[in-house]
Amino acid sequence: MTKLLMINAHPHTTVPSASLTVAASFKTAYQQAHPTDEIITRDLYQDGVPALNDTTFEAWRKQKYGEDLTADEADLLNRHAAWLDEFLAADKLVFVNPMYNHFLPAELKQYLDLTAVARKTFKYTATGPVGLLTDKRALHIQAAGGYYHQADGHNQVEAGDPYLRDMLALYGIQDYRTIFIEGLDQFPEQRDQTIANAKATAEKLAADF
Repeated sequence: MTKLLMINAHPHTTVPSASLTVAASFKTAYQQAHPTDEIITRDLYQDGVPALNDTTFEAWRKQKYGEDLTADEADLLNRHAAWLDEFLAADKLVFVNPMYNHFLPAELKQYLDLTAVARKTFKYTATGPVGLLTDKRALHIQAAGGYYHQADGHNQVEAGDPYLRDMLALYGIQDYRTIFIEGLDQFPEQRDQTIANAKATAEKLAADF
């Protein structure tokens, strides 16, 4: 069975999220177009991305040298393995986030750190790293208050989407698509139409994703 993993990197607020709204339209259209596929949602804020911290590195050291792990260390490594296995098992990936200060939310960056594992998502060779996930495809849905990806070139600089694209390329994922929902704060009077246009794009893309 084909598996679609939706990775939501948006805090839970009372204000409706443009990125989550568009992602919901994509999901509904995808379910209609691919009724036998399995859709899994990973909420990075609600679930809490397993940490890469002092405990993690000490647990890795102990694991390497065959030393006994504490209960907390064992639990953390088990969570790391479960999240990585979920990522590896997915055939299609959808990343959903607001743009924060020209970059990705910290939770999404931490998720990419968690999945960047040698011999799992890529391998080292004499000529450099080679991706191991060449059979996967990805979609990035990102909302922003200003304009960053307009065809006329009147854009501000943002580093989040290029970083995500580069990381997935490291993993071997070259089929990479985007939906940008932009200008929401710069032109608030156009917000509803901007979101409606993005939803229409998402629904159309879902049919052949």
